[in-house]
Amino acid sequence: MKTALLFLLASLGLHAATMTVTGPDFTRGGMVTFLEDGNSVTGFAGILLGRYDGQAIQPFFCADLFTPIDIDTYTSTAYYVRPERREDRVGYLFINYLAGVTTSDLGQAMQLAIWDILHDNADGPNAGRVQSEAGTPAGVVAAWNNYLAVSNGQSNPNSSIFINYLGNTQAQTLIGAFEPTSLTIPEPASFSLVGAALIALGLRGRRPRK
Repeated sequence: MKTALLFLLASLGLHAATMTVTGPDFTRGGMVTFLEDGNSVTGFAGILLGRYDGQAIQPFFCADLFTPIDIDTYTSTAYYVRPERREDRVGYLFINYLAGVTTSDLGQAMQLAIWDILHDNADGPNAGRVQSEAGTPAGVVAAWNNYLAVSNGQSNPNSSIFINYLGNTQAQTLIGAFEPTSLTIPEPASFSLVGAALIALGLRGRRPRK
């Protein structure tokens, strides 16, 4: 059965690898208070460190606020960023501004801007599902607005979206450096087959939990 499912993945042109999340980078991220769907929450926002396909530890950002992830190893597949989901705009931020993320506040701000772009179409810290609140540091909010401004109308395809599974449960999607094995997202029917295959193989975003 396992051999047949691996053949199915291969026939669809997918390279199923592993994503090992090693933990948050508290020098480029930290605990921050903000509004999530109108509720005040405090959690980690910033760079996550991990290994994709056994490579050296590298930085990633969360590309799905509403799905959790833990320090663990996941089955992972890399895809090209998807413009219809504004992931190419996030890719622009990742490629062009990652090197400038040198403090916890800037890591928090870039992550909040990424969530704002993906979940709210970049409507800013005062609207949508992801908003600032009284406890959000003013410097983080200012940098958040700046990341939205510099990425407005921009696109960069040279990063990858990593879709992760633990057992039969999808974990948080991450964005990171471009992988040469990345592929265009399959058509919906094919993607359903891929998901079924990953679940059958036994293949958890938000803030990592220790």
